[in-house]
Amino acid sequence: MKYSAYAFYLDRIGSDLGSEDKWTSYCMRRGNANALLKVAPNPVVDQVMRHDPMTGCLANAYLNRRVGFNTQDAYLERDPSADGLTKAFSHMSIRCNPEVPRDIPKAELAKLPPAPEVVKLTREVKRTSMQLRQQYGFIKSAPKKIKAKCDMTKVYQEEYRRRMHNEELERQLNGMVIEEKTEPAVEHQLPERSSLQNILCDFRTDMSLEDITARKIRAIDIMVRLAACREVRQPRATPSQEASRESSPEMAESKLVLKPEPFENFPLLLGKTQCIYCVGDVRLTRAARMRKFKRVSHMMDHVENVHLRHEKVNARFVCRHPECQHLGDFLTSLDHFKNHVQTVHGVKLRE
Repeated sequence: MKYSAYAFYLDRIGSDLGSEDKWTSYCMRRGNANALLKVAPNPVVDQVMRHDPMTGCLANAYLNRRVGFNTQDAYLERDPSADGLTKAFSHMSIRCNPEVPRDIPKAELAKLPPAPEVVKLTREVKRTSMQLRQQYGFIKSAPKKIKAKCDMTKVYQEEYRRRMHNEELERQLNGMVIEEKTEPAVEHQLPERSSLQNILCDFRTDMSLEDITARKIRAIDIMVRLAACREVRQPRATPSQEASRESSPEMAESKLVLKPEPFENFPLLLGKTQCIYCVGDVRLTRAARMRKFKRVSHMMDHVENVHLRHEKVNARFVCRHPECQHLGDFLTSLDHFKNHVQTVHGVKLRE
């Protein structure tokens, strides 16, 4: 047994007995030393206290030799004789029963009712471990408080694994019908990705050769369109039912082929928190192109940090709006570009 395990169990024994002070190995040594001070010689006391007899300091962390003295009888205020030592060992052996089981039998564990919070704690373990791996890479790299919380939940996870097999057998013996868990539909921001998912996850075998060939062609076309798209990650709320229906496997085959969006769907006059660059980016979805920032300052920071930083110095500018892109680089300077965006499209950029 490691010393850390010994100290842990010693502390737990003192706590269970109602002791106000924490039990440590020093308390045991101090108690034995107090009993030996009157009857044992000083070398024996120093050995019990793990003191160096020449300096009075702690000698070593562990002692390889045994104490050659009947410390038990001395602690019980008895005559520390050889007969007393023999009686003490005999008394301890009488109370020893080797037939006592070391662990609880599995049959007894199977009789215990399942805890209702096991499923909840299992989900918490999975969610916490996933968050730790996403944030820190490895669970061992997380801070100590978070790591300790994750280690504590492993106890409940092991309890769930221990009972899962028994619960499954009980359901089969009782003839209970096990309900299949329905997984929630996965929603993607890009419709091309949702369409490609519906094609790749279609494992039907009752299709003709022409239908299989047409499906492969549609998959290749959507892969090409998906490779030309750029996805912008945004914080989103709970997925709507409409989006879930669109990403469900029952979506009609006619919706798999996506039609390009005409320019007239984008108004010439934009909102004051919309990005002029994102509106003209054909790689984004319509929702990403027409998105609005919460504040005007956020939009200005986005334009400067994401788009304007890539523009060349003292170069001509192009308006990214779909109805102005055909004009080319007709804007002679940065001020000319900002003036055009404000007067024509209603978006004011930072001066």
